[in-house]
Amino acid sequence: TINSKYSKAVFYHLEAIINQAFYQDFENCVFQKNGSPKFLDPQQDRQAQFQSFVALRNLSWNEVLKKGTKYYSEEFSKFCDQKMSCIITTLNCTRPWPEQLLQSFFVAAKCIWLLHLLAFSFFPPLAILRVEENRPYDPHYMEDMSVEKQKVQGANRVKIMVMPGFYVQDRILRCKVLCRHKYAA
Repeated sequence: TINSKYSKAVFYHLEAIINQAFYQDFENCVFQKNGSPKFLDPQQDRQAQFQSFVALRNLSWNEVLKKGTKYYSEEFSKFCDQKMSCIITTLNCTRPWPEQLLQSFFVAAKCIWLLHLLAFSFFPPLAILRVEENRPYDPHYMEDMSVEKQKVQGANRVKIMVMPGFYVQDRILRCKVLCRHKYAA
């Protein structure tokens, strides 16, 4: 139906906005613009990243409710605060979030934080794959999440990146995009 197609497209746009906030500065070793590594020795820094990953991977929502994220990791707590602030500002959200939404935010933030820690635990670090609006669609690097995937005429172009992809050694985890389609008449 038209409504389900419309709501799915809105959902993907909302997901794109949230992911843009979450993955901002992912390329930096400390997940901050112009951030510097905790340790100057790269091997020591990679080990610290992995130790943080191990320490936080089993962190539960109930533990966070009891003691807060800062108790477990000041860096993760700062990350959560920055990302939540960015999402609230972008969506112009003024009401307090219900607990279920806060819990979902925590789970998403934790997954992305852990991915980042793991990405920078190895050499070379995992590289993020982003595409900008209007880039020609390339199925090798992108997965089209568009609701209507019909035979189209001409080249499709990216309307919005829903979720970034990654370069993992010699493999590619494709980014998810919505495309503008040129329909055959």
